[in-house]
Amino acid sequence: MTLAHWLTIPELLRLPAQTYEWRVDTDFPDLETLTPVQGSVTVSHRHTYLEVSASVSTIVTLCCDRCLQHYNHRLVCTTTELIWLAATPGSQPQDDLVETLPATGRLDLADWLYQQLCLALPYPKYCDLNCGGIHPPAPAEPPIDHRWAVLAQLQSALERSEPSS
Repeated sequence: MTLAHWLTIPELLRLPAQTYEWRVDTDFPDLETLTPVQGSVTVSHRHTYLEVSASVSTIVTLCCDRCLQHYNHRLVCTTTELIWLAATPGSQPQDDLVETLPATGRLDLADWLYQQLCLALPYPKYCDLNCGGIHPPAPAEPPIDHRWAVLAQLQSALERSEPSS
C-alpha cells in the first residue's frame, strides 16, 4: 500500500487535548471502491495508550460467494481500538493479542484504516440473504432413439383412443 498518513506520538502530545482528527476523503490503492473512503479518524493520547476511532464509509463492488454475481455494497466502518504505548522501545507486550507502539514511535493512520476496512468487509459475501446460488442449466430433452419412434407413436395413439371412464 503506497498511501501513508503518519502521526508521531510526540507530535500528538503537543496538540490541543492531545487529539488529532484526520478528515478522510481518499482512495486506497489496494481496496477497489466505487467512491472515495469518506469520514474521520480520531487519535487521542491517553497517557499509557492511544485511542484510535474511525467512522468512515464507501461503496465497494463484491462478488457473491453463492451465485458469483457482482453487486455493490455500502461498507460502513465504525470502530475504536486501543493501542498500548510501550514504556521503552523494544519492550514486549504482555499479551500477543494487544497492539503496542513505542511511546516515541509513530502510527500510520492510512494503514490502520485500511486494515479496519478489510476487517469490516462482509464474510461470507452474499448479494442477498435469500440468494439461491448458481442454478444449473435446465436439463435438455432426453435424446430420442429413432428405433423406438414407431413404438412411441403407437403408445401416444393408444392413450388418445382409450375411452374415459
